[in-house]
Amino acid sequence: MKILHIRNIANVAYNLSLQQKSLGHQVRILDITENYTNDYEDISLNLPLNYPKKDILNRFYKIYKTLIKLLREENFDIIHLHDGGIFPLDLDIPLLFKFYGKVVIHWHGSKLRNNGKSFGSRFADVKIVSTPDLLEYAPEAIWIPNPIGWHGLTKIDRNDDKILIGHAPTNRYSKGTKYFIEVMDMLKRQNQNVDYVIIENTPHKKTIELLSKCDIVVDAVGFMGKRKIGWYGILTNEVQQMGIPACTWIKPSVESYLEKPNGIINVTKDNLKQELENLIMNADLRKQLGEQGIKYVEKVHNNKKICAKIMELYNRLL
Repeated sequence: MKILHIRNIANVAYNLSLQQKSLGHQVRILDITENYTNDYEDISLNLPLNYPKKDILNRFYKIYKTLIKLLREENFDIIHLHDGGIFPLDLDIPLLFKFYGKVVIHWHGSKLRNNGKSFGSRFADVKIVSTPDLLEYAPEAIWIPNPIGWHGLTKIDRNDDKILIGHAPTNRYSKGTKYFIEVMDMLKRQNQNVDYVIIENTPHKKTIELLSKCDIVVDAVGFMGKRKIGWYGILTNEVQQMGIPACTWIKPSVESYLEKPNGIINVTKDNLKQELENLIMNADLRKQLGEQGIKYVEKVHNNKKICAKIMELYNRLL
């Protein structure tokens, strides 16, 4: 089977491709924009995320020229679109991609939350969401958890008396960073052994290396805001793999999707201080949660199991 992944959001396409290649399939990954959170691109146009309006036609022409050459030359069976198509309203799904293979649309977050389903998305052959909260926007889709590759890191023992708490926001507003800083400044004043680190605009590999030195990691702080996610991200899973307690917000409407035990501490702006104080004071609890997290990722986000589910969907289309 020949498979084309378009975009490599949070390395999901890359992690899938590793398993798909191991099964003997031919896989290409085309990334469109510059992305410091990715470890790998097969083909990357490396276009800037922000650009003046006057450049829009040249930008689309460059994307189209690359796409049409790839589609005509390589005869793909499956075109797996991460977060939808490339052109407005996903019009490239019915007007381009459908002529070159079966189309899978795989929503990962903000595009679906902010804009809803597009006109073009209705022409996809299969629809997938990577987090269960996205089912609120696309109830006909199938939820498949993200595959998490093993990054080879474990928690580092720093051999000091400090409790280091990490936070690595891709977007300060959506991750509730303001509330994290407020709470951490209070905790630092109360306990001289407590410190925190915020990691931003840093390559993915370096980010997880820095997080491996932390005792606790806060992924996202919950607060009531427009289109708040209310589910964990890949960062939480990578922290869990290292045996580090992960704090994030799981909103009530999707709590039933979360298997237990999982090593995740559910935090909002109102309970963050209390939950962190409890973790700071209880080393045994941190260890227990860390062990639970390792087992949870291996069970729920296992690369081989997730790839098998994806491949089953592909095979139904062919």
